[in-house]
Amino acid sequence: MNPKGSIDLKSKPQCMIHASFVYTAEKVVQKKGRLLRESDLVPLKDGAVVYDSRRVIWVGPTSKIPKKYFKIKVLDLENRRAIMPGLVDSHTHLVFAGSRSNEFASRCAGASYAEIASSGGGIQSTVRATRDASFEELLEGAIRRVKVAHAFGVRTLECKSGYGLQHDAELKCLRVVQSLKQQFPYMTFVSTYLGAHDVPRERSKKSYFDEMIHRTLPVIRKQNLAENVDVFIDDGYYSLGEGKKVLTAGKKLKFKLKVHADELTNTEASALGVKMGALSVDHLLKISRKGIQALANSRTVATLLPGTAFSLKVDFAPARALLDSGAQVALATDFNPGSCYSLNLPFMMHLGALYMKMNAAEVFAATTLNAATALGLKNKGAVLPGYDSDFVVLPYAQFEEMIYRLAW
Repeated sequence: MNPKGSIDLKSKPQCMIHASFVYTAEKVVQKKGRLLRESDLVPLKDGAVVYDSRRVIWVGPTSKIPKKYFKIKVLDLENRRAIMPGLVDSHTHLVFAGSRSNEFASRCAGASYAEIASSGGGIQSTVRATRDASFEELLEGAIRRVKVAHAFGVRTLECKSGYGLQHDAELKCLRVVQSLKQQFPYMTFVSTYLGAHDVPRERSKKSYFDEMIHRTLPVIRKQNLAENVDVFIDDGYYSLGEGKKVLTAGKKLKFKLKVHADELTNTEASALGVKMGALSVDHLLKISRKGIQALANSRTVATLLPGTAFSLKVDFAPARALLDSGAQVALATDFNPGSCYSLNLPFMMHLGALYMKMNAAEVFAATTLNAATALGLKNKGAVLPGYDSDFVVLPYAQFEEMIYRLAW
């Protein structure tokens, strides 16, 4: 899915005409991505988009392009291809080294995730490989992955640290994300510090906790290496109280907040995230009715990760209960080496539609406007004047084809 065909992005306005449909997301924006019906997609037939390298300038029927744009560079889509907002993958663990394919084979043979972790595998296996890898090796791997995501129509990627679990290694991973911003100027990257992903086995939780709060977080802020702070609140990882301390420290340093919440057990981490004004709470496989209601009455986005549930063969998050309550719901890949080795966001959309009973408008919003909101981005997720011009030209005539196709 090339974003602009073969057109060179320059400061001068350019135009695409005769799109089969332009999915502007106007109705989705009006409803703030909540309580959407199938009919809320409202695509513009035989549409045109005028844009420059930064922003969408004009959108409307091809027949009504203003005369002042008649002489600009034009690409004719011949009513064969649709235009939609660039996809936003708002939860990935993009930067790491090593492979856990052997662990996947063990899981297929009957070993549980917990059994693999207790024998030295799991997150700790990736931590060892990531610490041993050079910056250049990590960057090379990240570049390959970004290219894969881009091919699926993703134009915005959130990238977490969390596989270093020590001061220098975490900073190394975050610097890789900073370098990606230079390597891919036509994409947007949002960096999240997830030092509280697990506890390093070689030291006490208190020692590591103090390092995160008093050393690492201040350095990340001073060097501007991340926009967000995240914490994994769950049994065997960080308690609700510990998570609150991490989030409070991040908030004091003006970071935005995200939470790995209610995945393995219900800890009411979703409600905590809402109370602290988090951009999003993510996973939510075990969310309670209290947590759902808290999200429905808040600006915090519920980010669901169906690929992880699919890979681990567990129940999906209660998408319908969240959507029907009025919560703003996003979908993301949760790309990571252990429980969801996929950057195929359209496949997550397929799972959302098929197994989580989401309608096409809900899936559309969940990977565009709502996912952008989960990252605190205000000018993404729609093809409307003033929004970023990182829209995608689909290789087919309508958006529904993206949901319909299975993993390609």
